[in-house]
Amino acid sequence: MTKVNSDRTRKGRTRCRSNGTRGARLRDGERIIRRFVLNQPSGRLGLEPGWFRNTFTGQEHEQMRVNVLLWRRGRVYFEDSEDQMPVCKSNDGLRPSPLIETPKSVTCGHWNGSGWFVPECSPAAWRFFDGRRCAPLCQETWNFLGILEDDGLPFWISLKGTSLRSARRFLSMCHEVTRRGKHDMLDCCITLSSQRVQGRSFEYYVICFSDPQWLAKRDSTHRKLKQKFRRLGQAHIQAAFDAEQSDSAVPAETI
Repeated sequence: MTKVNSDRTRKGRTRCRSNGTRGARLRDGERIIRRFVLNQPSGRLGLEPGWFRNTFTGQEHEQMRVNVLLWRRGRVYFEDSEDQMPVCKSNDGLRPSPLIETPKSVTCGHWNGSGWFVPECSPAAWRFFDGRRCAPLCQETWNFLGILEDDGLPFWISLKGTSLRSARRFLSMCHEVTRRGKHDMLDCCITLSSQRVQGRSFEYYVICFSDPQWLAKRDSTHRKLKQKFRRLGQAHIQAAFDAEQSDSAVPAETI
């Protein structure tokens, strides 16, 4: 189910018929890929909690049927949970972004030979508080680039915190299939939905991945997705963040 929040999402299509000339168009590498976020109960009035919102248009989806093209790691550090802009962030999970003027450290950390992340920045390390082991202040993020089945267009979505549990299960299942060489990740069709988590003094939603369904490589959809992957393989989510920062009318709450 899809819902439109504002008049800005109504598309007015006009055609220039006066002289038959065509204007310039954006190339694939110039287009900014939209981003979806999961609305939280603490967000703005008028938003449906637990629905996915397009940060460019405000359009909302209760669920999304998608194909995942690729995913990338990152990190983000907010000094206050209400902050819109991170104090520090990383685009690869290893080094701070060059856009950060005063990063917390020269490096975030590294992966050792056993496949474990070794933090080199104190906010990226697990900590103990009140005798309990607590997650790092600088949270790991996973950025997924996918194709929305409804319109065939690309999108970004970022996950962090408890939403990574479902994503980790999904990627592990994909690995079991793709390592045999019969499928690529982009052949995997899934449904993104949300789940409500409630405690005595808190309430929030996490992103859930459905069990994957696989396309055959002889399927025409596979060929189309392969072409999109070739065009978008070098895309980066930073362009979407930059566009959101230039449009304060649609803030970007994430989970």
